[in-house]
Amino acid sequence: MPDLHIHAPAPIAERIVVIDCPTCERPRRAFSLYFEWYGASLTCAGCGERWEDGGRGERPFQRSWRDESRRWAIRNIERIGGKA
Repeated sequence: MPDLHIHAPAPIAERIVVIDCPTCERPRRAFSLYFEWYGASLTCAGCGERWEDGGRGERPFQRSWRDESRRWAIRNIERIGGKA
């Protein structure tokens, strides 16, 4: 039986950044995770859109994914000391 290896690196830094969100078409706060080998992963706190290392992230085929993603970003911004 072959071995199974699941690769899930931990982020090395978490930050609150301001981005010019192309979806919102204005400056927005975003929650950012930095990974050592993979670059940054950003989630806009306004629309919930995600970017991973410069390109738009996956858009899941499910209802209300934007709201869930936006709430996740806001929750993490508040957790690290930002204001909602």
